[in-house]
Amino acid sequence: MDRFRADGHLTDEILTALAQGRELDELGRLEAAEHLAFCDLCLQRYTDLLDGASLLAPEHSCQERLWVRVRARTLRLVTSRYATAAAAVALALTVVWGSGRIDFVRRPSLPEDRPSVSEGLRTWSAKWNDSLDSAMSGLNDFFDGLGRVQAPQGGTNT
Repeated sequence: MDRFRADGHLTDEILTALAQGRELDELGRLEAAEHLAFCDLCLQRYTDLLDGASLLAPEHSCQERLWVRVRARTLRLVTSRYATAAAAVALALTVVWGSGRIDFVRRPSLPEDRPSVSEGLRTWSAKWNDSLDSAMSGLNDFFDGLGRVQAPQGGTNT
């Protein structure tokens, strides 16, 4: 039985034998498999022959079990995302609301009791500048100390 036609493609006999599951010699199966791996035309002819063949059906369907698992996993993912978002919101609100001083009894503030806005900004700006200057001078002192070479302890070697 010829395996290849004159144009280099597999013969119909070989493709039919493969589709029907007939026994072929070792070399014939190997050559046919190698040719089908790179020849799209022969592969198309082979799949057309297989198109009419009956397909195997599983004994038990796993569709129901898979849907149950998919739904459970989706519920877990959605729940964990919302729980994470709720925790983030709660943390943010705690930081925002908890950062101020809590006064349970508030007395009404009168305009005379409050300093002017510009005066308050000036004092806040001065305090901020002083604290920033002290922090920067502390950093400068730290880095200046790193650059100095310390003299060795003890006597000198001669």
